[in-house]
Amino acid sequence: MQKFFLLLLGAALTQALIVPEKPSQHFPYDLEKPDRSMSMPALMKEMSGVSTTYSEKYLLSIQDESGILFVIDKDNGSIRRKIAFSDLGDYEDVCGIGKDVYILKSSGTILRVQGVDKRSQKTTSYKNFLNKENDVEGLAHDKVNNRLLLACKGNPGKHPSLQNRKAIYAFDLQKMQLDSSAPVVSFGFPEVHEYLKKRKSDGETEKMREFFEPAGEFKFSPSAIGIHPKTGNWYLLSAVGNWLLVMTPKGEVIYLEKLKNKMHLQPEGLCFDAQGGMYISNEGGEERPAMLYYYRMQ
Repeated sequence: MQKFFLLLLGAALTQALIVPEKPSQHFPYDLEKPDRSMSMPALMKEMSGVSTTYSEKYLLSIQDESGILFVIDKDNGSIRRKIAFSDLGDYEDVCGIGKDVYILKSSGTILRVQGVDKRSQKTTSYKNFLNKENDVEGLAHDKVNNRLLLACKGNPGKHPSLQNRKAIYAFDLQKMQLDSSAPVVSFGFPEVHEYLKKRKSDGETEKMREFFEPAGEFKFSPSAIGIHPKTGNWYLLSAVGNWLLVMTPKGEVIYLEKLKNKMHLQPEGLCFDAQGGMYISNEGGEERPAMLYYYRMQ
């Protein structure tokens, strides 16, 4: 009997000493080891967005100021074709849907370019209540809901509840207008800190806590957004601080990683292929060309 009680006591003590395991931090990409690194031509120094084509044979890209759409070889980054779609402007992101291409201006205006596979194209402009103060930089196709997602780097909106937060709006592809005057998702310190509470405590986590100090300004400033084809999660880049953040469509932050400056000088574009492969594009610097990286899903 005494042996039995000792066994019970030992089991109870062992159970008390077990520390609950933190949620898994598995991430399906090694951001320090791209599968392909492509140095872009000098013409693409201000590369500000990237998208796959409907056949995924090529990539589409734009640069910050010229109204030119670039068709790019996805294996080596060479320019295969240039399509003039509009005048000079502040173009921030691009999204191919079927044989149409949607291009985003920082003012929130969306350009629809039809007939990119033909000799001549038709460009239609769709303005909305967003403006330059919102500094809209991210564009992604939400296939499930037949809409485009627009991520604001700047002012998230006028409502007091949006102060010190970042906002994502939706553009209805059936009505060809913004869904609502309210964002479909907004996020800030509470969502990031909820994630950090669940994350394993280590040096990287401490650096994240320092950067996202709630007493200051919420510095994550979306420069690109993409929707993962396998999970449906939203991936957002921030050139400010060089961050990659992953959230659910409901706005729950589920992953955060700081990109290495030596590789990602200024991350401005992000997209996925159908297999889950991820492309991240970077603007160039004074002595560095624009770079395009491809990561195979692990």
